[in-house]
Amino acid sequence: MDTPTQVATQIRFHLENLGESNAHHPFEQLCLGLTRRRIVSNVMPATGPVAAGGDDGRDGESFWTVIAAELPGTSVFTALATDERVVLAVTTQREDVPSKIRADLGKICNKGASVDRVVYFTVTPVAVSKRHELQAHARDEYSVSLDIWDAQAISEELASHDLFYLAVDYLHLPSSLTPARPDDDAVLPDWYLEDRQHWRSQPLCTGSIGELIDLREGLRFSSLNEDARADLPDWLAAAHRLRESSTDNDAVLSRIEYEIVIAAGFGMNTLRPVDAVARSYFGRNATRQPDPGVLVDAITLLHLIGAMQMWRQTEISVAESSAWSADLEQAIDLMLSAADGPNSRAHLLMVAAILAHGPQAVSEEDLADSEPSNAPLMSEFYRSLNEAKRAGLPGRSAPADGSLRDLDKGMKILTELAGLLPTTPVVPIDQLTRMFDIAAPLLVDHPKYLSVRRAFDDATVERSGKAAAGDRAHARSIALLNANRPIEALREIHAAKINWLQGETAEGAAIMMILASRVYDSLRLPLAAKQYALSAAAVARASDDPALAVLIAQGLILSAIDEHKAGQWITATRTFRIGIWAQAKLAGDPWSFERYPYFRNMLTDQCFILRTARSLRPAFLPLIEPIIASTGLNDLVEPMLANVESIPPLSEPEVAESADRSGMGRPFSDAGPTRQYSWSALGNVWTLRAPNDRVHVLAAERFAAATQIMLVDLVGEDLLLVPGPIDIEIAVSSEPVALGEVFLDASERDSTAHLVRLTVSGALPVDDGQLEVVAAAMQVIATQSLLGRSAFTQVMERTFERGLPHMLTCVRPYDELADIHKDSLFKELRGLAGTHIASELANAPQQSPALAQTFTGTAVGYDATVSKETIRKRYENLIPPVRITVKRLAQDETFVAVVEGLREEGWKDWHLLTAVANIVVNARAIAAGINMTTSFTEVDVRRFHAIMEADEQPTDLEVSPGDFSSQSMWFHLANAARSTADAWGLEVRTNPIDPRAFLAVLGERFNYWADDAEHQPVFAP
Repeated sequence: MDTPTQVATQIRFHLENLGESNAHHPFEQLCLGLTRRRIVSNVMPATGPVAAGGDDGRDGESFWTVIAAELPGTSVFTALATDERVVLAVTTQREDVPSKIRADLGKICNKGASVDRVVYFTVTPVAVSKRHELQAHARDEYSVSLDIWDAQAISEELASHDLFYLAVDYLHLPSSLTPARPDDDAVLPDWYLEDRQHWRSQPLCTGSIGELIDLREGLRFSSLNEDARADLPDWLAAAHRLRESSTDNDAVLSRIEYEIVIAAGFGMNTLRPVDAVARSYFGRNATRQPDPGVLVDAITLLHLIGAMQMWRQTEISVAESSAWSADLEQAIDLMLSAADGPNSRAHLLMVAAILAHGPQAVSEEDLADSEPSNAPLMSEFYRSLNEAKRAGLPGRSAPADGSLRDLDKGMKILTELAGLLPTTPVVPIDQLTRMFDIAAPLLVDHPKYLSVRRAFDDATVERSGKAAAGDRAHARSIALLNANRPIEALREIHAAKINWLQGETAEGAAIMMILASRVYDSLRLPLAAKQYALSAAAVARASDDPALAVLIAQGLILSAIDEHKAGQWITATRTFRIGIWAQAKLAGDPWSFERYPYFRNMLTDQCFILRTARSLRPAFLPLIEPIIASTGLNDLVEPMLANVESIPPLSEPEVAESADRSGMGRPFSDAGPTRQYSWSALGNVWTLRAPNDRVHVLAAERFAAATQIMLVDLVGEDLLLVPGPIDIEIAVSSEPVALGEVFLDASERDSTAHLVRLTVSGALPVDDGQLEVVAAAMQVIATQSLLGRSAFTQVMERTFERGLPHMLTCVRPYDELADIHKDSLFKELRGLAGTHIASELANAPQQSPALAQTFTGTAVGYDATVSKETIRKRYENLIPPVRITVKRLAQDETFVAVVEGLREEGWKDWHLLTAVANIVVNARAIAAGINMTTSFTEVDVRRFHAIMEADEQPTDLEVSPGDFSSQSMWFHLANAARSTADAWGLEVRTNPIDPRAFLAVLGERFNYWADDAEHQPVFAP
């Protein structure tokens, strides 16, 4: 149910529509009703025709009564009755309202009976200063009191449960928005018991909207509350009586039929008894244009009918409900085509979007082939939803495998609406944004999702503040996590985090950081997880809220868990001790596994660290056992170890294999003179190494955390990454490093590892330090990407548009967050004899499935016709320089065996011919003295091409069959493929490159292994 503030916003929007359509009479009647219930009960409407000015500016005035004096406070009427002469004035004018009020005051006070008080209603807001000025004018010029009710005041009052019927009747709001009646703690509140008695003794109805509102409260309470469910037949009987008396009033008839169907669905879990009512409702609306306020109600009924069809609890056929849905869509489209004014159009666009993004109707065939739905009944659904709301938990979200009625049309509608929002600030968007957030798993892959989400968030910030936008992003993140979409959920978590931080909501921001930490952890990216765990602790520490204190301990212990997963086992033990101290001081019942599952998880990690050290690295125990003992947790740890004492400890290869399988860094990677970090993402295995001192370790982790965060955001970008290892060495400079010097490619330094040079912590402004690690990470990623420079730059620009800077740093720079250990620890670690587990084995941590590159189909730049024509020319041009060699090799048993193996791996004749030609021509070029290094000159190029284009002669250098090994063939084919990649607009930046990995990408995305052209067999014996 919408909050009173949200309902008031919707009312204000509809008031704005009255101003656009110059609907004076409905506004006048609305204000008259409000006046009678809130200001002066003894008021009657003026008799002169308003449009003709026959009412002398008076839309209503009080009649004289002595009730106020004789019977004070005995009823709403008498409490508000007055013996003053009160005049009611109303305007729907939108421009220069103060001048209009001045003019009307002159008419009111200079004609007719004298006036004591003027109550003026307007659909536009009136500033407080202007209101005071007008009141002074009325007092000074006419000696009257002036009350001004503008749109804001009217909407807030109409949002009350006892006045909302006026908004339903005159503003055409859906009756489903009626605010709840104030409740008390009784199982059956007094108001309900009184209403139940009233309606049980009410045999006749007049068919008024007021009766509808009064009846609706009890009817809904009975249908939605188990304790009052037994009364539902009585309420439905009363509702049917009201329906029978409303046949001449479509507004009441449609709304009471809506209430009857809703009550049966939620209270009886069936629509069979009210199928005829639903048919009447939609049949009537199909023959005339629905009231705008009925549209959302109609959509709600369609959704309910769809659910009941799946449960086999209605005789309404899919054909019927589909026809009603189509009729409703057509009606909305017609109303949109005739919409007058941006607010009216915005409202109808919202309704159209709600219809388009509703659940897709099942077909009769699907219904016949399926079993009745085992989803919770409507009454149980409502109960669980209420319980979650009371507990402060997120509501339900759309199922990941669900489908919408018309996704593309809905997103097109939302895109138009997004463009209108800046110019329609009073349009209430809460209901639509809730729908958008719930449906996020079904919308997130649409190309318009990001722009629509941004527009809705901007509008939310403008109207309700950043904290409210944070709430919405949080709801989307939970929906996406429930749908197993962690990458998309992280983007929403970051949006919630930054909105809550800027909205000064520390608790929400800290919770989002904890959530982000755990999502990064689930993605097997422990340094990113550690950064966010420590960020949450920092926010909690800076807050004055004692309720957040436990988050300090949680953040520290979670960071220890992340260090364990990063292979930093001894460091994790020290961090765990700090966290335990905080836990003991800040948490209630600190050693409860049930309350603090993170404590249990880290204790389990400590047991495994201790057990592994005792069996495989006993020299490390002096840095572990005393630390655990100092926490006072030996009484917990030792019994846990005793329980597994009979199980043989894992061998070193088994420990390494277990770590790799879990995506963890190698155990004890923080021991010895060099520290190591490893992880996998997007098909690459990353390994960082740095001197094991405080300055280098902080820099290495700063780079690793930023890179891991960036890699997550790059999921979904087609980077054409070549899979394989990425090895990096970290260096730290005491002076600022120029951006052009932060990265040095491995080939430029004659090494197998790239070099990343970072400025020492604190020597750069925060933004410059962030830019430094981003520049380094981008250049490392670029080494594995085959995208051309322009395409790669566009990808990086998109990451910044998605908010990469605020993802990388949230409260404090990484080095400040993580600098919690003294230099003495690093000295002890450097002095350890021994290395990390299985240091002789290559790092192979398994990546999270969510971080896999899943692009299929041919990439941008590929053209099948051009590819096949290029292959045809290869057959034509590569035969001449090796025509003799090809015949000789075809007779060589060793080469024939190589060819058979290569053909099994997918090689075609043109692949074989390309590799052979390159081996032969390269050998002849070297023999001819041509420079074949990277300092190739233009003269060298011309001489090389001359050899390539010349027919092979018997006197030419003969290359030994042994030079055509499988390894050599792969190497030369990959070298030749570089020119092919250039033709496709790609760029190969790594040298050397893994031939199989490189050619696999070309095969998957450019049909390199599939395409061929007609030709004569090349290596026929």
